[in-house]
Amino acid sequence: MREGPARWVSFTDVFLDCDGTLVRVEGIVELARLRGQEAMVAALTEAAMAGHLPLEAIYEQRLALIRPTRAEIRRLIQIYRENLIPDASMVLRALHACGITVHLLSGGLEEAVRGLGFFLGIPPQRVHAVRVRYDPFAGAWWRGEEGPASGVEPSPLLYHDGKARLLEGFQAPGRRLMLVGDGATDLAARPAVHLFVGFGGVFHRPAIEEAADVYIACDRLAPLLPLTLSPERARRLQGMPAEAALREGLQAFRNGQARFRDPERHERFLQIWGNMF
Repeated sequence: MREGPARWVSFTDVFLDCDGTLVRVEGIVELARLRGQEAMVAALTEAAMAGHLPLEAIYEQRLALIRPTRAEIRRLIQIYRENLIPDASMVLRALHACGITVHLLSGGLEEAVRGLGFFLGIPPQRVHAVRVRYDPFAGAWWRGEEGPASGVEPSPLLYHDGKARLLEGFQAPGRRLMLVGDGATDLAARPAVHLFVGFGGVFHRPAIEEAADVYIACDRLAPLLPLTLSPERARRLQGMPAEAALREGLQAFRNGQARFRDPERHERFLQIWGNMF
């Protein structure tokens, strides 16, 4: 993405990872906790998110270890809500108010991610996650009880480069794409978007910090507001509760809690915004 010396142009679409970015937990680890498999699943998940193992090598292995039921996956929606990044709802409402299209792009389980999306005002067609298959003949199926998860439907999101492949389908003239995430699968999608924002407010992964176009080190999403919006479009937030979040986001760039990898670009960004907010 290249900007002129005196402008910062609004993005049209923001794609947000879920686990470790919008929420302070890894959903699959929370499900594993119910089966006493937390340590093993957490280790596998961190190895994939840190880029030490390809996601496809461990995705179905983790699910087979815990075999969650639909009820447990629905319980994960509440866990997500209880562990939202503190300003996530405010920031997403502000983006919606400014006409930005927000998507959830996650390797998590679709039913839980969709439930979180509903809470945040993101329609199902903008939630991209992995659909689970259930075993209809396991458990007390004769009483109408659904069996546990038996696998997943085919999806590019089962693979290390899956987010990149999915994002390529959104590329079009006039569209400006931003991806926000904390793991190796997010970083692998960097070439498919105009700006990759690494989020380190939950999990600090050095490879993400070093390679992201922008890195957020604090546990807030407020820096996304000045990143996503032009100063002109951000004026829509004046007099709204989200104006305070916009100011907080700018302050994060001024004090180094959010920063561009390129120092010159960081300074130019601050000059463009100046003292407008």
